[in-house]
Amino acid sequence: MAQMFIGTEAFAAGAVSKYDLRARYRRVLPNVYTAKRAHLSVHDRAVAAWLWSRREGVISGVAASALHGAKWVDDDAVVELNWPGRKSPPGLKVRNETLLDREIVCRRGVAVTSIARTAFDLARRGPSGSAIERLDALACASNFAVDDVLDIASKHPHVKGLSRVGGLLRQVDAGAQSPRETWLRRLLIQAGFPRPETQIPVPR
Repeated sequence: MAQMFIGTEAFAAGAVSKYDLRARYRRVLPNVYTAKRAHLSVHDRAVAAWLWSRREGVISGVAASALHGAKWVDDDAVVELNWPGRKSPPGLKVRNETLLDREIVCRRGVAVTSIARTAFDLARRGPSGSAIERLDALACASNFAVDDVLDIASKHPHVKGLSRVGGLLRQVDAGAQSPRETWLRRLLIQAGFPRPETQIPVPR
């Protein structure tokens, strides 16, 4: 992972000069810096977003799923951050939503929505096909319990996208090994075929 730091903190500690910040580092977000040539993964950008929030925000959505181990998340995916009352800088989507204490966990030292809360958010945003792909990836990484997600849904009865959560969760398959596999499964089901089984053990 790339090393991220808050510019004013590093300057106050004497670790860098103003010249260093300009010449040796690049700004990822306001007051958040990294090495000039560092390649930034979605994990790095999530850390940068959290530092930008002065360590007060909570990473959510697709970036949260990546921090929980989900694959197939592009490094340039928009990072979502729950930090009420703030505007979004480029590459970051700031949200203002209620999070219960049990819906927040720590991953890699960063505050992030729990697996169940992350699944809840993924299920209610974006095109249905993309949402199922994201949910499959998270389920493959974590094997989350649908009942845990539905329990969270019951605690937030007025959020946008709630009406489709149950239906999308019923389509999730933790055995899917790629977005292409998810797409093919959905295509077969829509064509009227029985729901295919994934990752069937083959006796030797």
